[in-house]
Amino acid sequence: MVIKKYHRTPYHLWNPFTSMEDFLPLIGYGSTVITRGKGPYVFNNRGKCYIDGKSSSRNVHIGHGREELIEAATRQMQELDYTSCFFSVHPKAIELANKLIEITSGNYGHVYLGTNGSEAVETALKLARQYHRQSPNQQDHSRYKIISLRGSYHGFSYGSISTSGLERHSTKYGPLLPGFIQIEPPYCYRCPYEKKSYPACDLECAQALERKILSEGQETIAAFIFEPIMGLFGVVEPPEKYYEYVGEICQRYGLLLIADEVTTGFGRTGKIFVSQDWNLQPDILCLGKGISSGYLPLSATLSTDTIYERFKGQGNIFDSGSTASGHPVCSAVGLANIDIIIKEKLPENAAKVGAYIQSNLKDLMDKREIIGDIRGKGLMIGIELVKDRENKISIDDKDTSRIATDITLLGLLIDYHRGFIGLFPPLIIDVNIADKIIEILDKAFKKSRLASFTSKGRMVKEAVTSKLYSAMHTN
Repeated sequence: MVIKKYHRTPYHLWNPFTSMEDFLPLIGYGSTVITRGKGPYVFNNRGKCYIDGKSSSRNVHIGHGREELIEAATRQMQELDYTSCFFSVHPKAIELANKLIEITSGNYGHVYLGTNGSEAVETALKLARQYHRQSPNQQDHSRYKIISLRGSYHGFSYGSISTSGLERHSTKYGPLLPGFIQIEPPYCYRCPYEKKSYPACDLECAQALERKILSEGQETIAAFIFEPIMGLFGVVEPPEKYYEYVGEICQRYGLLLIADEVTTGFGRTGKIFVSQDWNLQPDILCLGKGISSGYLPLSATLSTDTIYERFKGQGNIFDSGSTASGHPVCSAVGLANIDIIIKEKLPENAAKVGAYIQSNLKDLMDKREIIGDIRGKGLMIGIELVKDRENKISIDDKDTSRIATDITLLGLLIDYHRGFIGLFPPLIIDVNIADKIIEILDKAFKKSRLASFTSKGRMVKEAVTSKLYSAMHTN
């Protein structure tokens, strides 16, 4: 077996969510090796600058290289590098939990701190099942099923991937956990229900939740978990009334409502949280990503007082946690990060600049037939790409990859999968950067012989440059 090298160093890393046989030959090509970040930009190993249009992993809300977070981490490491929150505590965990209660809707009273979104979701799923198991009403003890939206992404643990209902997960890792059932998502552009347009559809997507509860038996259902805006599925946002409708259904049948705001939280959509103004608030709120802007691993699961009270009494403790739950350095960085988001009014900026980008993208639709749909809120924007706009026929994987590669070579990093381009830039961007993003997308979406030739030229130039650079730094 030949081991790939990067600058004379053997490459033994196994990258997450990555086809290694496709990735390894591209080491050093384009943005495959990122060495530095500053503000809304990142730089590759050759010093080329890219707009970080995906905030690295949809989480660097305040941009790269903020000294405030570096200083917060340094101070905390000097004072207390680590202590556990297992039957112990430290001031920063207390302060962070208090801050989270302060900035959310007022519905929550208690905070579990974790290290990533998957842990936040896993905690929520355990809480939901144990909550019902410890009910004074014996009939509630059989509530264990979790309803979710098919195609949702709630993380990588066995519990969280069991929510997605994706066949590829069952094929690769199955059997998945029992007790997880799905309904189709509120995907208005490609409605999986009656193929009607809202509001004529009478929110069939929300009615599906009630039908599923009744068909499974309401006495068996513990909770409904969903992303207020589905991120990886394609920035799928339901009609505003959907939130109230599913909240009422959960309340009517005794389900806990779990909102996964790992991606949407901390200003990404133009509000601190999507759920903050709902008439019926979630019982459990999952947070991550923007909570620390990715500077250190951190997440949180918030619950109501009602849920917390159910865990009192002999044998009722919540037996869950990880070594780094409430890590002092991560907590300190989270506090500093949240202060920046609030003081610099980044949610408001996300709303303003996001609306500007969407408006310009919709204008771009008039001359770029490949754009089938533009959707999202704030700086969480989805672009659906089609080869037939009238019939909504998606472009294939090959064309998506080709376009995404060209966008990268033009200086913009994006999220993408078949027929979908996702924009999740740092919340600090201004209209000048927004204009550059639109300009790059305009070039990449252009269809002509000259455009195709120019795109191939960019690829050839990048390949030659990367090979020459690699040769200079390898034995």
